[in-house]
Amino acid sequence: MMTVFTNKTGKKTAKPVRIILAAGALLLFAFLCVLFVLLIKVKGNPKYLGNFVTKTRGALATEHFEHTSDGASVPHAAAETSPDIYLDKTLIAVNGTEVTDYQRKNPISFSEDDLKKVREHGILTFRGDYHRSLSSFGTTEISEFRLEHSWTFGTGRFLKSDGVNYWSGNGWTGQPLAVIWDEDTKRLMNLYDAAKNKSGLCEIIYPGMDGMIRFLDMETGEPTRDPINVGMAFKGTCSIHPDYPVLICGSGDWATGPFGEQISARFFLYNLLDGTKLYEFGANDPFAPRAWHGFDSSPIFYAPTDTVICPGENGVLYTVDLNIVYDKDAGTLTVSPEEQVRYVYYSKAAGLRFEASEMSNGSGIENSAVVYDHYLFFGDNGGIFQCLDLNTMQPVWVQDLLEDINSSPVLEQTPDGGLCLYVATTLKYGYNDANIGEACLYKLDAVTGEIIWKKPYEVHTVLGLAGGFLSSGALGEGPVGNAIFYTVSKSPSVDSSYLVSIDRTSGEELWKREFPCDAWSSGCLLYDRDGQAWLVQCFGNGDILLIDAKTGVTKSQVHMGANIESTPAIVGNHLVVGVRDERIIGLRLR
Repeated sequence: MMTVFTNKTGKKTAKPVRIILAAGALLLFAFLCVLFVLLIKVKGNPKYLGNFVTKTRGALATEHFEHTSDGASVPHAAAETSPDIYLDKTLIAVNGTEVTDYQRKNPISFSEDDLKKVREHGILTFRGDYHRSLSSFGTTEISEFRLEHSWTFGTGRFLKSDGVNYWSGNGWTGQPLAVIWDEDTKRLMNLYDAAKNKSGLCEIIYPGMDGMIRFLDMETGEPTRDPINVGMAFKGTCSIHPDYPVLICGSGDWATGPFGEQISARFFLYNLLDGTKLYEFGANDPFAPRAWHGFDSSPIFYAPTDTVICPGENGVLYTVDLNIVYDKDAGTLTVSPEEQVRYVYYSKAAGLRFEASEMSNGSGIENSAVVYDHYLFFGDNGGIFQCLDLNTMQPVWVQDLLEDINSSPVLEQTPDGGLCLYVATTLKYGYNDANIGEACLYKLDAVTGEIIWKKPYEVHTVLGLAGGFLSSGALGEGPVGNAIFYTVSKSPSVDSSYLVSIDRTSGEELWKREFPCDAWSSGCLLYDRDGQAWLVQCFGNGDILLIDAKTGVTKSQVHMGANIESTPAIVGNHLVVGVRDERIIGLRLR
């Protein structure tokens, strides 16, 4: 029997059960709509639903480790960084033949002059030099403190190795090179007349994920010469020889051939006088401990011997003596590669952490290495970071940082002659049932590999996308000479990130800002004529910010409408960066 009540007029009225039911139905519908949207966000996997309503603790307390420099300047292992602790074995092959011992015929020894040469003509490698510490070129003149979009160039897309999905635009790390050629070299190049005749031309060289290498005028965005159609996707950053117009770039994915066959990724070497291919290597390498081949790391040239140093995601470190002959009078350039050396190591960490499908106890290298003298410093997907003697191809010291190392290390030479490394991780292995764990920024003693301090951040890792440090550090100078700048993705929320300034001595935050999107792009520092430091930072929502690097205050912001994973090239007052929605964009700092 329906319950009734009497109103003031004496009429009997039914209790509003229907209203209650309707309200309940609306609430249920709203709940289902929210659930549906969340399921779309997590691609149908309910496992990650909790991450979208859970915040992490964000920045955690900096941990300091007992460490006293032993005063030595030559890298060597400490008791806790002996390679034997972390590596099962190492292998070396020279021109395809495995050897037990190796001594380089033409020794490598980077001098200060060798390192400065890379910085003389623009941005010739990822982060501008082989310490990965130069995030812009030249001095800027800012009066209005604003960013202004000046040009757009359309790119394209390329079929992924799965044969279904596409790479588009420019991605991580994807920093364009910006080169100011001397007039004699320009005269020999296949530049268009307008570019060849332009005084002070700064040429952008930008391999993209559409399989093309583009050449653009940094000021106008106009093509400077015909593109090179390589036919393989490029995600990482290429490099140019500091003495010769020679370009090297590594493809980041396999290609699908016309009959569905898989074409292995590899390194390509190009003659920038006429765009011809000089050499390629690294494809289908039987020496590699991983079947997957990808080459996102930005290679290093040792100019005195024309040796190129190329880490690979297949777990192989390559060095090749190119023997470049450049005849300016004849306008010719040739290479005669010899002594290809391959170094492979099998780490105990990789065997524990990698999935069975990708292991074989070897780890891949995605970050861009740094050099000092004849020592190479790099990390891998299994959490191993090491110092390698390039003349013997033997590990000097090894440190286990526990998580995937995508961020490129940054080398700092301190005023007292010390050597330090800043190395950061992403969360790939040590997350809990809630898909939350720690990604850390470490300061290491580059001489021994010992940890000086680490700064942990609690982050999310969901849907195969790891939270933490995908950006590489921007090492401050002048008024921010005590700081290094990073972004930290997926913290405290899945769809947010931090931009942080970290004190290099203490490991503590100088300032921190939270943003409502991921941030993989590396920040770029620039300095005006008054010595003030500015930070340009790109974000996954398409925003580009000009920030006072000392205070963290935003001075200008432009929105480009699509995800920016790649790192900008900044020369003077001009900025160029690639966007995932098939555009390269140019901006001007006013």
